[in-house]
Amino acid sequence: MSLINEIIQNYKTISIIGLAKNAGKTVALNYLISKAYEENITIGITSTGRDGENSDLVTNTEKPTIFVTEGVLVATAKQALLISEAKVEILETTDLMTPMGEIVLVRVKHSGNIQIAGPSNTKDIKTISKMLCDFGAQVVFVDGAIDRKASSSPIITDACIIATGAVLSRDIKTVIEKTAYVVECYQLKEVNNNIREKLIKGCATSIVKDTGDIVCLDVKTGITAGKILTEHIDKTTQYVYVKGAITSLLLKELCQNEHTKNFKLVIDDATKIFVESRAWNEAKKRGLKIETLNSINIVALTLNPISPEGYYFDSAEFCEKMNYYIKGLNIIDVVSGGEIC
Repeated sequence: MSLINEIIQNYKTISIIGLAKNAGKTVALNYLISKAYEENITIGITSTGRDGENSDLVTNTEKPTIFVTEGVLVATAKQALLISEAKVEILETTDLMTPMGEIVLVRVKHSGNIQIAGPSNTKDIKTISKMLCDFGAQVVFVDGAIDRKASSSPIITDACIIATGAVLSRDIKTVIEKTAYVVECYQLKEVNNNIREKLIKGCATSIVKDTGDIVCLDVKTGITAGKILTEHIDKTTQYVYVKGAITSLLLKELCQNEHTKNFKLVIDDATKIFVESRAWNEAKKRGLKIETLNSINIVALTLNPISPEGYYFDSAEFCEKMNYYIKGLNIIDVVSGGEIC
C-alpha cells in the first residue's frame, strides 16, 4: 500500500514538521501532493505560519516552493494568493485573520506554485482543517512553521510526518542520533486509561499515590516544578504529572529523588518536551520512566540528504543507516526519488 493511501485510510489531519530549517519539509509536502494527484485523492493544505516562498526570509537563500496540482484545496491568506502562481477558485471566506489578511478557502483550478499563510493557534487550525474536510478533502496536511512542533500535538492533528536531513549536522551519525531522539520522544507510551482520566480531571501538577489518591501541588508551570515535586515524592508515589513544558532542569531535579525508579513521570504529549538529549539519556539511566496523556502517531520520516551549505550524504547510506537505527516507521528519501527505504 502506498503511503498516501495508508494515510487516508487511517487519518484525517496530518502535520508535517521539520527538525530544522531546510530539513526537507516543503519537499515532503510536494511529494505528498504529487502522490495524491497520481492516486486521484483530494487533499487539503494549510500552514501554521507562512510557507511556499521561493527564498528564505531569514537566510535569504533559495528554497523549494509549494507546487499544488489541480483539485487541491488550500486555506491561505488573501495577500498570499496575490503573490502565488496557481490559479484558484475561492470557495469560502473565514473571518480568521493573519498578518497577510483574512484566510480564505480555495480550490486549485490550474497547477502552480502557491504561498500559504495559515492560522497560528490551535483553535483556528482545527477550524480550518474541518472546513477543508467539509469541502471534500480526504486528508488535510498542516505545514508546521520552522521547528513549530506544536502542530503535531494530538489535540491538533491525528498524526505527523517528521522531516529530517543533512542540514542538522555534517556528521551523518549526529543527524541519526538527533532524529532518533525526537522519534523516541514522539513514540512515548500512553499512560493507562484509569490514570489518564484521573489526571485529566485533576490539577496541573499532581502526584498519584499507590492508594489511588491524588495530591495536588501548588505549582504554576513545569519549569519551576522540580524542587517542589522532589520534596513530595516518597515510596508511595506511583505517578507524577506535570502540565506544560518539561525541561532538562526538571528531569535533573526529579532524578535527585531516591525514589526515581519507582514512579512514572506523565506529561501531556511529546511536543511539551524541551530537554537536551544528554539530560534525557541521563534520566533514563537513573531509572526515570516517562509516559504521556496523549500519544503521537508518526506516519513517516522523510529524509533530505542535501544541505544548503553545500555538503551532502550518500542517499543509499543515509537511508540504510536511518532504517537500521529507527525501526517500525516508513522512512522515505523524498529528494532522491521518494522510495521507502
